[in-house]
Amino acid sequence: MARKRTILSRQSADAIDSPKAPRAQDVPSSTAQTAGQPPGEIAGRPEKPLSKPAKRAQEIRGSGYRETVESIAVAIILALLFRAFVAEAFVIPTGSMAPALMGSHKDIFCSECGMQYQVSASIEDRVDRTVVGSICSNCRYVYGLDLAAGKADANFSGDRILVSKFAYALSDPARWDVAVFKFPGNPKQNYIKRIVGLPDETLMIHHGDIYARPGDDAVASAAIGHREFTIQRKPPYKLLAMAHHVSDTNHQPKSLNEAGYPSSWQPWEPGATEPVKDSWVCTVSDEGMRCEVKTSDGEYKWLRYFHRPATPEQWSLARRGLSLRDVDPYSSRPIADFYAYNTFLNVQRRDVYDITPEEAMARASGASRLLGVLSPPEGRFDADYKNGDLAQFGRDLSVGTYDTADEGLHWVGDLIFEGDIETSSDAKSLILEIVEAGVRYQCEFNLADGRATLSINGAEPHLFSGDGKSVATVSAETSVVAGTRHSIRFTNADDRLILWVNGKVIEFDGPTTFDHRAFLAQGEDRPHYTKQHPLDAAPIGIAVRGGTATMHRLKVDRDKYYISTKQSSDGLFDYDMAQYATSGNGRGTMASLQAKLVDRENWDTFEGWNARRTVAFALGEDQFFPMGDNSPESKDARCWVDPRDRFGMPESPDPYAYFWADKNYVPRDLLVGKAIMVFWPHPWNEPVPFTPNFKRIGLIR
Repeated sequence: MARKRTILSRQSADAIDSPKAPRAQDVPSSTAQTAGQPPGEIAGRPEKPLSKPAKRAQEIRGSGYRETVESIAVAIILALLFRAFVAEAFVIPTGSMAPALMGSHKDIFCSECGMQYQVSASIEDRVDRTVVGSICSNCRYVYGLDLAAGKADANFSGDRILVSKFAYALSDPARWDVAVFKFPGNPKQNYIKRIVGLPDETLMIHHGDIYARPGDDAVASAAIGHREFTIQRKPPYKLLAMAHHVSDTNHQPKSLNEAGYPSSWQPWEPGATEPVKDSWVCTVSDEGMRCEVKTSDGEYKWLRYFHRPATPEQWSLARRGLSLRDVDPYSSRPIADFYAYNTFLNVQRRDVYDITPEEAMARASGASRLLGVLSPPEGRFDADYKNGDLAQFGRDLSVGTYDTADEGLHWVGDLIFEGDIETSSDAKSLILEIVEAGVRYQCEFNLADGRATLSINGAEPHLFSGDGKSVATVSAETSVVAGTRHSIRFTNADDRLILWVNGKVIEFDGPTTFDHRAFLAQGEDRPHYTKQHPLDAAPIGIAVRGGTATMHRLKVDRDKYYISTKQSSDGLFDYDMAQYATSGNGRGTMASLQAKLVDRENWDTFEGWNARRTVAFALGEDQFFPMGDNSPESKDARCWVDPRDRFGMPESPDPYAYFWADKNYVPRDLLVGKAIMVFWPHPWNEPVPFTPNFKRIGLIR
């Protein structure tokens, strides 16, 4: 063996150092030339020169190998160039952009009404807490998660999105774009938010809306009374993409219906204190709710939406089979900025697990970890834990980050109504109405010719304004005539009325925009309620005159509410709690504020309206102002702080590394690109692992 190793070593050396043919004694015995054998032959097999086809094949193989290696190298280089300059994939880590983009979350189908909604699970990545429940976005049923056996209740990773890095080389960022940028407090960390403020303007946030004026000076004097500030309106497609769910009659809560809980949609007439007879009749089935009415030519029959989500106490009674028929059908609460995504009911992790799933994965062997990707380990539950039972946690159960997410904190008046409406051939007129701050915004259809007319009705008619015009009414031709069925959407948002018929935006013969400050005093910009007319306590109405009409579906959404604040240490909300506390409200706790907000009888005297803040930010050249869609859970340009002080960031040898850390903007240099699409949302665990979630794949609006 020693001899063979020596011979092989020498052969190798000779092959590198010299082109001469190897000598017989330097060749292994199996290939050594036999004595007397002609040169060029090897024992047992003559060495023949390659034929031309064989040489050509050898060359092709050699070039093929080379081309394969070159192709792989070029592909890698192109991929790196594509990632660096054209597009890159990112994973959403948190829920600051929910519900448009979701971080770590749970995807729930309500067991009562069937509504699909998502709830954040990001808190499990930040602190030692476990999400054990959620609240339905539609019927407000409090759902205890099945952590032991429910694969559908497991945590899902954040959306995977594609970001165009070339988009902002071709054009400037636009307002309402969803953009990825380097966090000014840590340029190594990517953030994703919506661009709300643009360079060379002063941005103002007031009562949930965005205002702006040219120039970046005199921020301290910014106020809603200054008419140079104009409201920033979302395009129709952005408005719908950014909307939040309120109610949908296609999703009926079984237990509430069985308990006789009154529907939110009720027949009404001015001055009525209980549902009127000889008017709309609504019937509930597994498919949803259907409302029908027969009218005469001389009178309108009204159907109104009384926002009345069932309380946890009412749900408890209904689930035990007790009656809820004594609930006042005309009782209601304000539509507020409730976010189902933020209703993660959470407890200390030790109250659920002895060994968490993450700890079980960390302790697993290599093979088990690989299998855990397909089927994550469940961990080991605490001996006293009762799966799906929320009552066991008592007062240790928190709702959301600040234990206030079970109710919204701010009244929202910008609403979106959608209905599937069918009328008989003898119907005369149809009215859609949205109330905000006591003002009634109407769209009336003449069913004889389909003409739609918009108007603003307060104590007296008010004017639309825009494009240098001021008019009391505007009109447009539509296909909504008697004897037809249509899907109609009507919105009042950002001081503008928009009408869709069968998914198409209707163009009117004049402006549909207005400035509410022209007819509404600042102190009156709040919900209103009277016995004669519920106004904001029943903010959506439908009326029909003549013939019969059927509503096959009734859906309500709300616009986004941006919170006015410059700090986030105690939570994000509009209210100056020090001012609220000194206005005769005792300690001025958030719980007491919520209790007064939901009671419409308190609206005229509620001091919280005057405690709402207005904040402004100056933006200079190449400075952008981003905010998250999930305003109560987004730490963004409103409330960033210097991370060296707050988070203990290490000192950097580069003196400019944290130059923008304490600024309320993102400079152009830190913009990475425009978010284009969700290309891979979380897959489903059932019925087959990694089933694609096709419903959520699409463009980012």
